[in-house]
Amino acid sequence: MSRTINIHGHLILPQLMGLAGEQGPEIIWHDDGRASMRIGGRFTKLVTVDSKEDEKTLGTRATTEKFLKSWSDPKIRVAEMDEIGTDVMGITNNAQMYFYQIEPKLAITFQQTANDLLAEYCEAAPDRFFFMATLPLQDLDASARELDRAIKLGARGIHVGAHSLGAYELYSEELWPLFSTMAEAGLPLFVHPYPFQLAGAAPTRFGGPMLEFPYQSSIAVTHLILGGTMDAVPNLNVCISHGGGFIPYQFGRIEAFAEINPNNRAKRPLREYLPRFYFDNLIHDPVARQYLVDWMGASNVFVGDNYRGLDSADGFAFLEDLKLTQEESDAISGGNAARLFHI
Repeated sequence: MSRTINIHGHLILPQLMGLAGEQGPEIIWHDDGRASMRIGGRFTKLVTVDSKEDEKTLGTRATTEKFLKSWSDPKIRVAEMDEIGTDVMGITNNAQMYFYQIEPKLAITFQQTANDLLAEYCEAAPDRFFFMATLPLQDLDASARELDRAIKLGARGIHVGAHSLGAYELYSEELWPLFSTMAEAGLPLFVHPYPFQLAGAAPTRFGGPMLEFPYQSSIAVTHLILGGTMDAVPNLNVCISHGGGFIPYQFGRIEAFAEINPNNRAKRPLREYLPRFYFDNLIHDPVARQYLVDWMGASNVFVGDNYRGLDSADGFAFLEDLKLTQEESDAISGGNAARLFHI
């Protein structure tokens, strides 16, 4: 049996607090002893599926401080991984901290510091962690330099947002040289949504991560295929978080509309690009999860359960209620990620 690998796990690193100027990030303490993380004008309550019971029972500043430490201490995370049977975890910086809209010099310093800290985190247990670096995409020359530096630091992938990448989108030709360098180095592109509010949109009452994130995952796949990126960079492999969004269930609609869309730059039938996409299994309905595996194939699905995030679940337990052969289960639980990230 292959090692179990979860490639969707973020960190909250205290050393990054305040490095994005007025945008933060910043921990705001409330009167009840709990905390929120402020990024720009957005406040995120620091609670996860696993920690809700602790916060309800204790609700103290000490509990929250312990919770925060668990996001940044590799020894604590290794102990948690041992407890739940995860052999290896791919980590990234918090997905709200792309900061594509801030002044370039601040962004460069922020992402350099973040990547250094991720590398240092992994050095504490190199057989248990690998990291994916983030780039200051509002400055492409700086991004090229940081990509080269990240490769030297040992990054196994590059972590980008799903939209509003500075002045660019995933289909922008200006990004293709960066993607080519990633592909040549064997680094997959790991695409993760972030709140539209952080790109200047008005906040929504019921959207947020609940609906925005799967929508953005769907947009990312569509932009990469129809925008010509997958043709321009033929060796690029792409990981999409949150189950690929709505792609498995509405791909036929995308194909139908692509035929009449004058902006479609894909040179081949759209389904021919799918083998280069890999979706995580963070889908909370077992029927939809089974369909994801049936539609994508077990060779293109991996465990990525947003460990400790708001929507986190046991990604390995998610495999137990699916109709899988042992070979398929081994591939999803670790084999695919090991191949893709050269573990």
